[in-house]
Amino acid sequence: MPTQTESSDPAIRSEIEFGLNLLRQQNLSKPLVFSPFSISLCVSLLHAASTGKTRDEIREALLRGSTDEKFEEYFSNLLETVSNVPPGIDVNIANHVFCLKDYPIKKSYLDTVKKLYNAGATALDFKDKVNSADVMNKFVAEATKGHITNIITPEQFEQDLVAVFTNALYFKADWYAQFQAFYTEKRDFYTSIEAKRSIDFMYQSYGDGMNFYSENDQFEMLRLAYRDISYDESSFAMNIFLPKARCGLKDAMFTLTAARLQDLLTTTNREYCNVTIPKWKIETNIDLNDALQATGIKLAFDIENEEFRQLAENTHGISEVAHSAMIEVDEEGTTASACTRLRLRGGGPPPPKIIDFVADHPFFFVLTKDIHPIFMGIYC
Repeated sequence: MPTQTESSDPAIRSEIEFGLNLLRQQNLSKPLVFSPFSISLCVSLLHAASTGKTRDEIREALLRGSTDEKFEEYFSNLLETVSNVPPGIDVNIANHVFCLKDYPIKKSYLDTVKKLYNAGATALDFKDKVNSADVMNKFVAEATKGHITNIITPEQFEQDLVAVFTNALYFKADWYAQFQAFYTEKRDFYTSIEAKRSIDFMYQSYGDGMNFYSENDQFEMLRLAYRDISYDESSFAMNIFLPKARCGLKDAMFTLTAARLQDLLTTTNREYCNVTIPKWKIETNIDLNDALQATGIKLAFDIENEEFRQLAENTHGISEVAHSAMIEVDEEGTTASACTRLRLRGGGPPPPKIIDFVADHPFFFVLTKDIHPIFMGIYC
């Protein structure tokens, strides 16, 4: 359960705010999933490469009010926190810098990202576009256990490309209280006041155990924990934010603040709940250029920008930040993967209260470690 410190931690609030800012730049009328954690780690590799105002913008977007030293310490520790999992939960995080062969990438940069973010490095002949794409795609496929296999094509290797920063993330875990498949049935899911479709819903009765639950004037929130190999609750959980208004997700998402979301995550109570939620699988590919600029990271995209001297001399702005993610939720648990690629130029008696949590209309979800947002998304 989240601690009192987490309920008011400004650093965690910055993580949540960064994720919400990215989410609001997407089309909320379609299902989507992304990993603010994966994106943050990839941008952290860029932070280490940058100087001056460019570095300031990155730092403020990801960890408002911090210093460079605190930024590096925080995301290095966060990587360790999320990687530190008990047996029974599978998490794999891989950071890598693919460099243009013979380009004078500074050893000090490679040493820094190895120390802080356990990032490896590979020099490639980008003129051999097919082989370079193949190497990068194989790296991501292996890191995500085959769930994401094609993050870059040969055509995307521009003449002035000098580095590709990559983060790949894989997560798989079983529910603490699994859903029984024989309860799964078709039900109506309402996409608007009148429109609906029939989909598979899973069901779990209050007799299967208590869940963490919270609410405010806009959302009900249910937390479904994942288990470790000892069948104990782990610190990983799926949090489902169900708007109280059937067609109110879009409006609610644009008024939901990081502070209110953090409050919902940290003020839960154990409740008896009858849980009815969809099975879902979402795959998303996102171009993050505009979304990242909307968070305040602007100078990094200037092709005349020369503030990347920590990486190498004569290196210029970002040409593209692309992100791929998938999530699958079923009776047993959850499988989720993400990859961010950044290209740089140069039982008992009946309880007194039972809550019926029925997610039969569009909702927002956050997969967390403690309350660090690892994946965010919309089901609609």
